[in-house]
Amino acid sequence: MSSVVWVTLCSIIIFFLQSGFACYEGGLVQSKNVISVAIENLISLSVGVLIFSSCGFYIMYGRMPAEPDEWAFFLSQIMFAVTSVTIFAGAMSERTKFTSLIIAAGVSALIIYPVFGRLAWFGHFNSSKGLLEAMGYMDFAGASVVHMTAGFIALAGVIVVGRRAETKRGFSNIPLAVLGVFILWFGWFGFNGAMLNPDDPRLPVTIINVIAAGSSGVLGALCGNFLIKRSGHFLLSSFDGVLSALVAITALSAYTSPAASAAVGFIAGFAAYITTRIMKRFSIDDAVHVIQTHLSGGITGCLCTAVFAHSTYLQCDTRLEQLGIQFLGIAVNFAWVFTVSYIMFRILAATASLRVSAEEERKGLNIVEFNDIYTWENQQITASYESEIYDKNKLLRKQARLLAVTEEQEKERLAHDIHDGVGQSLSALKVVAGLEKLQIESGDLEGAAVTAAKTEELARTSIKEMRNILNNLKPESLEKGGLTGGIKYLVDTANATGIVECSLDILDEMPEFDNTVQLNLYRAIQECINNVLKHSGAHECTITLSRNHRKDMYRFVISDNGKGFRPDTIESKGLGLSSMEDRISMLGGRFRIDSIVGKGTQITMEVPCK
Repeated sequence: MSSVVWVTLCSIIIFFLQSGFACYEGGLVQSKNVISVAIENLISLSVGVLIFSSCGFYIMYGRMPAEPDEWAFFLSQIMFAVTSVTIFAGAMSERTKFTSLIIAAGVSALIIYPVFGRLAWFGHFNSSKGLLEAMGYMDFAGASVVHMTAGFIALAGVIVVGRRAETKRGFSNIPLAVLGVFILWFGWFGFNGAMLNPDDPRLPVTIINVIAAGSSGVLGALCGNFLIKRSGHFLLSSFDGVLSALVAITALSAYTSPAASAAVGFIAGFAAYITTRIMKRFSIDDAVHVIQTHLSGGITGCLCTAVFAHSTYLQCDTRLEQLGIQFLGIAVNFAWVFTVSYIMFRILAATASLRVSAEEERKGLNIVEFNDIYTWENQQITASYESEIYDKNKLLRKQARLLAVTEEQEKERLAHDIHDGVGQSLSALKVVAGLEKLQIESGDLEGAAVTAAKTEELARTSIKEMRNILNNLKPESLEKGGLTGGIKYLVDTANATGIVECSLDILDEMPEFDNTVQLNLYRAIQECINNVLKHSGAHECTITLSRNHRKDMYRFVISDNGKGFRPDTIESKGLGLSSMEDRISMLGGRFRIDSIVGKGTQITMEVPCK
């Protein structure tokens, strides 16, 4: 196969890569913006082709093609350029005006992309080299020229345009985004293959390097996700890992081995995840993770070139010197691309109005930019369902966490009851039974008879403690009478002890709480009453139930006239106050203690009515 045919074929593959961007970005944005993203990709491509082929190529290389092989190179460079100028718009999706994005794509194709390309790749089409190229800067297939450039344009754009109003309403079509990733991966074979002749022995290894890097990039991103965040939210991490690794290996795919390519991919995937964390820290909103993949991957690949490329391909005497030149190239790219892009977007924001209005953003750019009434009406219906599903899922997650914490607290309570109740009774029973045995062996039958009576009493106490624990596992009063019935049972039980006179005042009807909430409130009130009986020295206790209408909360107040205590003292630690506070906080409520030594204690618990 001739080099002309080969480069032309690779250029066609790169052109097909645009469909991958359309699928990937269309799958990650909200459904109300899908049409806008798709059409923007199409128009940006068209504008980029026309401007770069007519002006940008000449600015980049200083002359136009004449021979057939030069026309093949010309075609490949058009595809490289339009890839760069269509990437950045995805980061600004869902809140940026269509016309502003197209203007930015045109300026990028005309001046931003060609100028840096001239510095790094001028020698690809001429006998002399560009400034960076002459200094030894290496970028095999566009990690910096194409992708880092797009990443810095995107960074400038998202900083100027600002965050989206909504960032947590989900994605329109994840399978479509996955298809986009596969198409992009396929397109990368053309990216890297176009820079080699078909008879170059490095060609198959270069393609293998692309596959190895992309595959290990997923692992790098997932490792970052699980090691740092320790969560299973790895959907976007897997996408970022693949794409950032593909971008990174583009810098050196023909200069290294498959094993080294896998290492580069892993590092790039991990770096993409770190970039995501940094962006969240600084509230930078990139709708389709252009910065995490293209910018982070481009920087990683350029730096890894100095470390992982075979020494025969290095353009400097030492790897350290090569690393310095790579740093310089990155710095030049930032200084030129980011600065000019930032100025461009600031001008667009001041003149053409870069961002749509808040109302237009809420409606979605399908209807605002393209008057797509049908999709908008369907989106309104879908959005209402999505909102309801989102709220339901949020509630389910909250209830799941509540159940898990409640279960753990119930286990701790059971262990405490067994140790302090049955455990102590059985220990005493064991001691008394041993004493009885010694008395019988020594012939002290009268003493043994007295001890036997104590043994019987302790056995009954132990059985009673066991029954209480079994009843407490699933309070019957709570099941039959709800929380109101359970509280009445606790009051009656307290009165039956004869220690305190306990009363219940229900000023407002109690709202309906689900079973888990009822159990937690029951346990907290039960703990309060136990403290009154065992520690307060009180002879009166009042439980008041009322509604805080101003804050839509239901209030439980337990007060006594006991000796009181200071909540910050060591003596208060054994009262279970922290456990009660944890239960109420878990329910989204408030817990407060008011205690005066010598005058009594009042504990107030408020929980949301809904």
